[in-house]
Amino acid sequence: MEWLIIVMLILIGAVLILMEFLVFPGVNVAGIFGFICIVAGVYFGYSFYCPAVGHVILLTTAFFCFWATWYVLRSDTWKKFSLHTKLESTVEGVDDSVKEGDTGVTLGRLAPMGNVQLGEVVAEAESQSGYIDAHQQVEVVKVLKNKIIVKLKTV
Repeated sequence: MEWLIIVMLILIGAVLILMEFLVFPGVNVAGIFGFICIVAGVYFGYSFYCPAVGHVILLTTAFFCFWATWYVLRSDTWKKFSLHTKLESTVEGVDDSVKEGDTGVTLGRLAPMGNVQLGEVVAEAESQSGYIDAHQQVEVVKVLKNKIIVKLKTV
């Protein structure tokens, strides 16, 4: 009966450590409990049986842990877990009617990003001149694919 307790503690510990790497990265609770289970399994191996059997359990556990680490860190193993879909979508672009030199009004505070209204077009803009408060006049400096660079319009 003691051997079942030892084997179960070591297997539960190994599964918890693998779950720490694969499912719960950064949480550390599963990894700590897994390490405690493995150490407890080896400890019980020494306390239930003679030191020679304890050494065999320790070496078998170490070999199993090194083998599991090697198997998990192989690139083929990670390909089974990785996502293989391709993204075909594109970023919504800026309206073609917006040109450099156009003027508009900020809808909210640009800190340094926010929305501006340029005529009938509402687009995301980035402030070149720092923070700009809401309802201020801005001028378009540069038009990129997905945003507009603006600066505070000087009178």
